[in-house]
Amino acid sequence: MQIEKYVFVTIESKEEYSDNIVGILCNFPIQGIEEKNDTFIVTFKEGDWKAVDYEFFVESVKLVDPNASIRKIETIEDRNWNEEWEKNLMPVIVSKKVAVVPFNKLGTTGKQIELVIDPKMSFGTGHHASTRIMIKLAEKFVQPGSFWIDVGTGTGILAILARKLGAREVLAIDNSSWAIENATENIKNNNISSGIDLIEMDIDTLPELPIADGILANLNYDIIVRNLKKFYNSVEMSNGIVIVSGVLIYDFDDFEFDCVKNNFTLIEVLKEEEWFGAVLIPRANDESSSN
Repeated sequence: MQIEKYVFVTIESKEEYSDNIVGILCNFPIQGIEEKNDTFIVTFKEGDWKAVDYEFFVESVKLVDPNASIRKIETIEDRNWNEEWEKNLMPVIVSKKVAVVPFNKLGTTGKQIELVIDPKMSFGTGHHASTRIMIKLAEKFVQPGSFWIDVGTGTGILAILARKLGAREVLAIDNSSWAIENATENIKNNNISSGIDLIEMDIDTLPELPIADGILANLNYDIIVRNLKKFYNSVEMSNGIVIVSGVLIYDFDDFEFDCVKNNFTLIEVLKEEEWFGAVLIPRANDESSSN
């Protein structure tokens, strides 16, 4: 029997391009992505990689980050990659109440809420600072019986958290079919049978969002700013809030200016490593906020 071989392509690119880089890579016949320290390790079956137009692949990545580069390409014989990944992936203790765990570590943290995330070579496993920031802020602001929208759901981790915090319903959207499949699996692994609606769509092309009590948006600076008006229209009538992350601390002043320009006030900011998250409320509701 012929042994399957896999190709690992290591791409160097800044973390702020993460969402868009992943979106581009998902258009290729990849098996998975591991992100760490400004690098993306992309896995292909050898036959799929040979069918890829290398120049087109590089050009596609550079459309997102002109300074991106291919650092290494290596071919390795088959093994159980999920098993290897599980061995090395440990629970992430996010707060006194919440931990993110691979399925094989369920029940080991002693935390009230364990978010079970399939340890594929994927994103949104709690190892990225912006994900941890979003979890901490969601834990504080999501109220029982509320309706939330998770924009760019990825693995579904924030939608799952909101539901476990008591949200009656979460609309989770992402423009990647790969992310929707991953989120579907994770929702099932967390024993959630209702209350999360997964839809494949692009926030940039969506005319408007439904009225919601809150929005979770772990995206990047450009996508968030482009959609601030849309977010405002969704939460203004409900006196709701918007929780965002995925923005570098060096962009904070510009980001705050954009928020004010779109009638938002920042009522809380949380920083970790080079990233920050912010809680926004419509300006007209400043005085009504008790948080």
